[in-house]
Amino acid sequence: MTEDFKLKYLKSMKIINRIAYALMLSLVLLSRGAELVSSNTATVYYCISLVVFLLCDEALFRNTLRRFPTLVLQLRTYIFIIVLLIGSCFTCLPVVFNIALICLIFFLLIQDIIFGDVFNSFYNYIKYIGIGVVSGIILSFIQCRGEVKGAWLLLYVIVIAILGFVMYVFYDSFYKAITVLDDRYTRLYFRNADVIAENKKLLKFQERVEKVNSEINYQKINLTKANDDLAKINDETRSLIEVMKYFAASFDVEKNVHVMLENVVKIKQTGAAAIYLEKDIYMNDDPYLEVISENSVAETLLKQDIRNIYDAVRRRASTNPLVLCDNYDFKYPFLTGGNLCNAVAFPAYENDNIYGVMVITSSKYDFFENGYAFYESSLMDFTSALISDRLYLQTEDMAKKDGLTKIYNRIYFNKFYPELKEEVMASGDVFTVCMLDIDHFKRVNDTYGHLAGDEVIKAVARIDAEFAKKYDGTAVRYGGEEFLLILRGKGVEETYKILCDAHEAIKNTVVEYEDFRITINSSMGIACYPETCDNINDVLDKSDKAMYYSKEHGRGRITIDGREGET
Repeated sequence: MTEDFKLKYLKSMKIINRIAYALMLSLVLLSRGAELVSSNTATVYYCISLVVFLLCDEALFRNTLRRFPTLVLQLRTYIFIIVLLIGSCFTCLPVVFNIALICLIFFLLIQDIIFGDVFNSFYNYIKYIGIGVVSGIILSFIQCRGEVKGAWLLLYVIVIAILGFVMYVFYDSFYKAITVLDDRYTRLYFRNADVIAENKKLLKFQERVEKVNSEINYQKINLTKANDDLAKINDETRSLIEVMKYFAASFDVEKNVHVMLENVVKIKQTGAAAIYLEKDIYMNDDPYLEVISENSVAETLLKQDIRNIYDAVRRRASTNPLVLCDNYDFKYPFLTGGNLCNAVAFPAYENDNIYGVMVITSSKYDFFENGYAFYESSLMDFTSALISDRLYLQTEDMAKKDGLTKIYNRIYFNKFYPELKEEVMASGDVFTVCMLDIDHFKRVNDTYGHLAGDEVIKAVARIDAEFAKKYDGTAVRYGGEEFLLILRGKGVEETYKILCDAHEAIKNTVVEYEDFRITINSSMGIACYPETCDNINDVLDKSDKAMYYSKEHGRGRITIDGREGET
């Protein structure tokens, strides 16, 4: 009998065994409850035996029969039958109970036949007939040995013979059925042998066809991927060319940064992109930071940590990209808490001197699997443009600013001042011009020398520039020791308070030159359009006259146009 049949039968046999044991156990309890069985010992014996049978079968047939040899299964059958027969010796059992025991014994024998695999031996005939006869003797003759005598004993012999004959007929029928099925199986097996062989040939041919198709599909996939990669490279190259064209036509470094970041985000679909530039890189007084992000959390993290990232890049002293996070594996304590999957810092450098950093982040897995070439190329193009922009800005700065004080000079003032007046007239803003002059500056030059005088001029210009930056104004060196502070959008009273602070700052400044400590004072004049004069073209001239009024009336004071008599 095939292993597959046994395994299929085993699944059903587990359930059938449970039902058989449960029915038998119920019969035992019902027989005792109906007082058909008077012995408590027999009742307990059969209850325990049936429960043990069930547990043994559950353990024996838990997985498959391969774990247990046929001998173990035969021993299990014989032991169960012996236990059942021993129980009948305790007391006289009712007829229905004896019949149930015979059925259960036959059921166990059927299982033994099914799993025995040997049907044509004389030993098996004798074995199963013998078991049937012994069972009949114990369950029939021994149970009724005291009630029947004489010729009636022949009746039990006939019953026992019938049981043996029934066992013989059942076994022989089962054997013949198995033989017929085996013959059919053999014929089918050999009939299908050729079909199986042909199928194997077809399968081999199919495998070769599938292998060829797989290779073709693999080549198609590689070709498609190569085409996609080539298309991406072309898009990246075209975008870099467009950005370089923009760089070539623009000298605004901050706009160039924005265009570069926008291109990176657009082409690479990054989660966030940021760049940080150190101060004094492109005539900038403060560090510059720009962030483009798809969510506010990443933007906040970049603004918070990018300075520390820049410091880490500089300490490393390498121009290679710095991996901050690789597929959720954070290498540094930066940008944590923003659900970022990947983050890389790209140093911005010029002649191996790192001046900034670009940070690219993404929430996509394996985002940088194609490398860093595009990001590094973008930064290199930006650096090249930055060098040109810096030269242009330095040249422009030299033309606009005074060489000594580094604030706007008179030449640039004459250029932007008319444009500024037109903007003020168009917008309707308040416009104030403050002119100041260093008191007794000639005495400084005569007493301490012109180099000391230069230091005094630089000190006053520095204060002028500080207040211009603080209040969004413009500082100009108008003459030798004359300076302008131009404030847009601030009236006379507000400007006067600002000038009081500036005047006090100048007055408290001590210029140390060699062994000398030089104190400074200044005279100031204020004119405002439209508060002190109706014509905007007169503002500069009237602030000059107000300043001269301060110089002629004791110096070290501030005079407002039209209010010269006030102290």
